[in-house]
Amino acid sequence: MKFNRLIGLLAIFALIIPMVSAGSVESGNNVTTLDLPQANGFITREYYTITQGETDSYSCNVPVGTSTLQFDLDWFTPDYSLRLNIYRPDGSLYGSYHDDDDGREPDGRIYLKISNPASGLWKFKVYGERVTGTQLYAFSYF
Repeated sequence: MKFNRLIGLLAIFALIIPMVSAGSVESGNNVTTLDLPQANGFITREYYTITQGETDSYSCNVPVGTSTLQFDLDWFTPDYSLRLNIYRPDGSLYGSYHDDDDGREPDGRIYLKISNPASGLWKFKVYGERVTGTQLYAFSYF
């Protein structure tokens, strides 16, 4: 079942790549951006790759009055382990999260919500804690 999910996601990814624009992140990885419709607008879902011991860094500006900040880190398999570190605008560590820290069984995904986040530049680091070869993952914040 998990293998079929990964194959299906990779097939969709292969079909969509020619239709979207490419960009980059601090680590230098290539990124593909897709806009996925949500009830209150659009979220940006970006696809990256990571290897054992690699750290990818991201940031987003949170406007004053934002009610929730949501994160979705999905690497499609619980066989590997990624870690998500979240930093407040003042630079302090908000938290360090693993697969089971979102209250669900290990599923290769971390989904979190922060209520009433401080305004300013939030930073995120995705770390390849236990990865064999190169692992595809998606990271969204909205």
